[in-house]
Amino acid sequence: MKTSSAPATLKPILFNTEMVRAILAGEKTCTRRIAKSEKPPFVVGDILYVRETWCINTFGTHYRADWPNGACPEMDCDDQWHPSIHMGKDIARIFLRVKSVERGPLRGMEVADFQKEGVKPQNRPGGCKCAWAQEGCMERPCENRDAYEWWRYMTSFRKLWDSTLPAASVRTLGWKANPDVWVIEFERTERPADMNHETE
Repeated sequence: MKTSSAPATLKPILFNTEMVRAILAGEKTCTRRIAKSEKPPFVVGDILYVRETWCINTFGTHYRADWPNGACPEMDCDDQWHPSIHMGKDIARIFLRVKSVERGPLRGMEVADFQKEGVKPQNRPGGCKCAWAQEGCMERPCENRDAYEWWRYMTSFRKLWDSTLPAASVRTLGWKANPDVWVIEFERTERPADMNHETE
């Protein structure tokens, strides 16, 4: 079910540092959000400004996603990273245009859906167990390959999804619970010239 009847507006969206890096790398073009009601949180054409972990000091504005291997060298012991929830649109650097919004069950995902979410596949401990795993595996027909690829991506996404929920909500909203979600596809865009039409 695609939804695009409401007027487009500027709205905030939260992403953790790992997913901000995936967006910057062009690897994440979709996100899923719990369907709390029949009304979607975003509509086609909305511009979303990404709220991410940041810090401001005399050297400027710094973003946690830019420093995966350690502390920002332009921050000293008195500086602190601020939670993404408190980021204002004036210091946001990533803007996304909503391309589609659909509703469906969380677990109704294929490998391509996991890839759009920007997750990295995880190998099963010991790898695939089929007879051709060690020699010419990808050059032969294999009835297990599609299932194994799905498992590799699903495992990574499931961990990511459940980690974003409060512990008390995992049972009802986690991967195993299979809640309905809004599937929001987006593309990078420029900072809007007029950012006055914001809704929280």
